[in-house]
Amino acid sequence: MIVSCPACSARLRLDRKRLDGKRLTLRCARCREAFKVEVPRHGAESVSAGVLVAHGDASIRETIGEVLAQEGVSFRVCHDGLAALEIMEAAPPRVAIVDVALPGLFAFEVVEKVRKRPGLEKVKIILLSSVYNKMAYKRTPSSLYGADDYIEKHHIADKLVPKINRLMVDVVPGPAGADCEEEVTSGQRPGLGEEEAPPGEFVFRTNEKIRRAEAGEVAGPVSGEALEKAERLARIIVSDIALYNQDRVEEGIRCGTFFELLAGEIEEGERLFRGRISPEVSRQGELLKEAFHAFVDRRRSELEA
Repeated sequence: MIVSCPACSARLRLDRKRLDGKRLTLRCARCREAFKVEVPRHGAESVSAGVLVAHGDASIRETIGEVLAQEGVSFRVCHDGLAALEIMEAAPPRVAIVDVALPGLFAFEVVEKVRKRPGLEKVKIILLSSVYNKMAYKRTPSSLYGADDYIEKHHIADKLVPKINRLMVDVVPGPAGADCEEEVTSGQRPGLGEEEAPPGEFVFRTNEKIRRAEAGEVAGPVSGEALEKAERLARIIVSDIALYNQDRVEEGIRCGTFFELLAGEIEEGERLFRGRISPEVSRQGELLKEAFHAFVDRRRSELEA
């Protein structure tokens, strides 16, 4: 099992069998920060205690599943927002990974509905940004619409499992020795590994799969499929802008100045859209505008509710 230091994100591998059910204070070998971890007791997790992957693209769901399976993380998958809510109500997961451009419901709608539904209060939510571009964003989302964490596509291979483990086993900062059975330092005793770098080949192969999957998400060989995938790309662009600019988005929606406040981001999104979608796609010029207006209308309804 892999956990990450909450201070510097160094990855530590724990031997789950040896540390079964223990409450520990770990000390990071890199930054010396102490933090607390409670390792779930073996067999204590039920079918409802794993991970839900909610993403509209089958190839990306499959790739995320491979990453989770490699670390022995149990998971289920679904393809849209309504299905995600139904699955969570039937058997609440410990962690839900939600694509910000999830079909059927925007990610903010999924988060707000989960937070309001009895029995789902303890579900942790990780938002997955949609555009694969390592250089696109140099900032961290502000409040995540109430989600617990977020991840960008190019970090799925190396950071997704540590983020899940942090949420599942309650990794929190804390003074050494506080309310824990024992304190251990990276490499100090059997079962606790040194800081561990992700396997380079696995990360490379996973990133290549995600890039190919993303290309397939937004490029269709026939006219009907091309239109559907153009609509998907429009939703992706709007959702990512909403994720990284929540404060301005909500100010703009409340004040009726959304398109003015986000003019630069909208222009950047339009360039991306034109670069990926063929001019032959019907209604190409209207699809992104319609996606922006749909988001604004639905977010306004949530804010006024």
